[in-house]
Amino acid sequence: GILYGQSAFGLAKALGISQPEAAEFIAAYFEKFSGASQFIDEVLDRCRVERGVATMLGRRRAIDGVRDHEGRRGAGGVFALSLPERTAVNTVVQGSAADLIKLAMLKVAQRLVSDKLSSFLVLQIHDELLFEYPNAESEPLQSLVVHEMGNAMNLEVPLEVSVQTGATWADCEK
Repeated sequence: GILYGQSAFGLAKALGISQPEAAEFIAAYFEKFSGASQFIDEVLDRCRVERGVATMLGRRRAIDGVRDHEGRRGAGGVFALSLPERTAVNTVVQGSAADLIKLAMLKVAQRLVSDKLSSFLVLQIHDELLFEYPNAESEPLQSLVVHEMGNAMNLEVPLEVSVQTGATWADCEK
């Protein structure tokens, strides 16, 4: 996506719009969300100096080939990120999200044991957890999952957690 350095060409193709329209959309995105531009610059400046990046929990990934600030700007001052630069930003964002869900799974698993629930985690898909549970444990499990996932890490912005229930996974995806 745009945060990871998607070009006007790529966005135009994905949305079925012209490249100039896509370029305007990207410029408007970074104007509206100026913190995103600052975040990218900070990640890449740090990566250039440290020759790598780290997730929120400190997992490191070595990355070479990050250009200086001016080298990362394309037409109109919009980001034109190379593969190492896209990799650096993606690693920080997606790697930190992976850290978060793994920590949440651990905390949920510990609570299932300490609360003596027979519910169990079946599957993790991206930012979702899928459980099987007896009907009698529906409410306590939902409360436990919302609390543990929402508080897995100390974040500046609260993490919103929602729960869906159903007889099948497909029922939950509706």
